[in-house]
Order: sequence, then structure tokens, then C-alpha cells
Amino acid sequence: MSTQGPLQRDIALNRLPIGLRQVIINRIFGLNLGDGDFAARDNGLSAYFNDWFEEQCEAASGEVSIQTLEELLDCILYIQSPNGSQHKISSKLSLTLGNLDTASTASINLAARIWLSISVGSLSHYVTPGQDYNLWENNWEHGELSKAVHDTLWPKVQSTERVKLPKVFTAANLETIAGIRVQWTSNLADHLSLRDDDSKVMLYHQASFLELHKESKNTLLRSDLIEETILTLRLLIPRNDPRSRSWFKKKQRKLHLDSKAGSYGSLSTSARQIERFHYWRDRLVVLKQTFDESEPQTLRSWWYDDRKKVQWYTFWVAILVLILTIAFGLIQSISGIVQAWVSMRSLHS
Repeated sequence: MSTQGPLQRDIALNRLPIGLRQVIINRIFGLNLGDGDFAARDNGLSAYFNDWFEEQCEAASGEVSIQTLEELLDCILYIQSPNGSQHKISSKLSLTLGNLDTASTASINLAARIWLSISVGSLSHYVTPGQDYNLWENNWEHGELSKAVHDTLWPKVQSTERVKLPKVFTAANLETIAGIRVQWTSNLADHLSLRDDDSKVMLYHQASFLELHKESKNTLLRSDLIEETILTLRLLIPRNDPRSRSWFKKKQRKLHLDSKAGSYGSLSTSARQIERFHYWRDRLVVLKQTFDESEPQTLRSWWYDDRKKVQWYTFWVAILVLILTIAFGLIQSISGIVQAWVSMRSLHS
């Protein structure tokens, strides 16, 4: 009697045990991570599997031709192959050659999503918080896929603005001072994009997954893209800044984010130059301009908003003067009442 291996599980099943997650990651990236090493990476990449891998598989299960984790990993391997193409993947999946049908297209989209952490194509049963990206036409070759990913998602830099990126420009201050709500995303392509009339910014938090791409030869993402993405996390969630550290810790516990995202040290002054950024420069420029144009709406926001030192001191001096004026006014009023009461008592005695 034959027994099924763990990779024969249906892709729609969730809550994968850490040992199975370890096998999946080692297969995808061609690594040999041991038990201790894997567990140390955000508790076995729990944020990636919970927020991305399992959600994508469950949503795609009704429209893909692949059914098991083994078949999914094979499909990823086909895409990773230097000689990979839609025709060859179609043949390996026992599908009709030529234009790919809906099920096979969905299978390739799912495999690419799992491998790259990018919303490639569309899944009818999954609503992406950000945007879906159609990266290829029929009959793509492997080299064309790599070019499509970077040219579509990170086109040539357009902005020539020379904005400053001071220490106050952090994710915590985006929320506290500017009122720009941070929405965490597992879709790398949505990182730093503004939504809802510039009231919300998407922030990619799957840093442990990015580190795997950095270590692996089985990656389509360019090394400088990975490094620059990590730089943006160091810029916006600097561990050395007490306010940012406390802010991220609360978010991480509440939303089960990848703890690695808030573990990087802050950038030096020279590293916080906009010219250092290529892939994310345009979005950083727009985000910084939105931050600069915002005005505090609450006393708490005013307290933390020290972007304009003179204005900050003037505001709080005025508040202090107002408080003292009211206090002295109350003291004088109470003193007058007491004196009147004493006078009345003396008249009646």
C-alpha cells in the first residue's frame, strides 16, 4: 500500500506545517536550509505563507490545472528553467500547444506569483488590494519574462526632483504626522504606491522572502532591485529610531507582519540621497512630496511634527501662553470670589 508524500497535498489546504514549508522553500530557491536556519527566518516564513502563499493557492485552486503542491513546484521549476517557454510548459503540463487556455494560463500565473511575490496576471477568485500585472503575451521565452518583469513594473526613472529624505521621513511619521495610513502588502510591485487620493501608502513587508531571492540563483529579480527595496525599509522603518521601532512592533504583533522588515538599521546621511534610488525613486519622490504638503490635524500630530522647527516652537509657545493665560485668569477669578466671600462674611459679623 503506497502512501502519499507531503507534497501530494492539495494546493488549497492551508496551515502548512513548518517542515513542509521548509521543503517548499528549499525546492523553489534551490537552497538547503537546515531546521534551525529556516525557523529563524520569521518563524519559518510564517508571514509569507499566511499572507501570500496560502491565500494565492486557495484562490486559484478552482481555476488552475495543477492540483498538488508537487505540481505547483514543478511548474515553478519550468518557469525558472533557462530554456523555459510557454510552449514547453504547456507540453510538460500535458496541455494543448499554441494559445494557452484559461486553466494553463492561471497555473502559470499562480506559479509566477508564488515564486516572485508579485500579482502576475489575474485570479478570478482573488481580489488583489493593489494591482494585477499582465507581464507576458502568448509564446514568451525565459529571457523575455525577465525583461517583462522589470520593464513593466520598474520602467526607466522619470523624476529628476532632488528631494531630501531626512530622518523624520519614516513610516511611523507618515501615519502620525501626515495622516497617510500604511497598508501592508505582500505584492512587491505595489510597494510605495499611493492609494485612495494619496491617503494610503502600500508598504511591502516580506523582507525574509526577499532575502531568499538574494541568496538564491533561482531568481528573476535583479540583485540591485532587492538591495534597493531593503534600503527603502531601512529608510522608512529604521530600527535605531525608538519611535519607529515601537510603532512597527505594535503593527507586527497585531497584523503578523514579517519581523525582518523592521530589523534593519537606519541609513547614513549619504545613503538617504534620492539619487541612490533607481527602481523606487519616482514613488519615493511622490510620497515625500505628499508628506511635505500635509499639515497636522490633531494636537498629537502637532507634537510629533518637528519638520519646521521655528513653526513647531512658535505653535507650542503660543499654546503654553494660552494655557498660562487661562490658568492665571482662573486664579484671579477664584481669588476675586474668595475676597468677595470674605468681605460678605465680615459685613455680617
